[in-house]
Amino acid sequence: MKYLLTILILFCYIVSFGQNDEKITIPRGVVYKYCSKNLVEKAKKLISADITDSTQYKLSDNILIVGPVLWNRFKKIEVLENIKNGNTNFHVDKKILTGKMTQDIEDTKIVWNELRKEINGQDFIIRKLNEKELVYYWSVISFDIDEPLLIVETKEHKYILNILKDKMKLMWLDEAPE
Repeated sequence: MKYLLTILILFCYIVSFGQNDEKITIPRGVVYKYCSKNLVEKAKKLISADITDSTQYKLSDNILIVGPVLWNRFKKIEVLENIKNGNTNFHVDKKILTGKMTQDIEDTKIVWNELRKEINGQDFIIRKLNEKELVYYWSVISFDIDEPLLIVETKEHKYILNILKDKMKLMWLDEAPE
């Protein structure tokens, strides 16, 4: 009986510990690497702080890839249109879509400031991507998906943010298509 009780307690501990990580539905063929719940929570806090505090750029780095859906809107904004370097193309199926890859921290801050303007004053949630959003993201990238990969969702937009876990810097910014 004592042996059975020990096994039962151990099983309950393992099951409750395993539930700390939020699991999502990974589409077939997508390579997705989870990170710890603590790292995801740290990323969420950094994102929230960087969006709401216009003096912070903790997520910003020299290089930021702006994916094709978001760049399709952002490229029409004069301050972003003036970023000369870093034009890039994404080959998706048989289409060629344009994007941007910033080349220095100042250009990254310009892109981030535009995101802040769009979100300013709106309620937003930060969550993991759903299956449909993962299918889109997988279609435009050329690397395995590594968490933290999150969505900042407002009433109007769903921004995709992929953060490099070793540096905690934003590496990819895009918008999930409707």
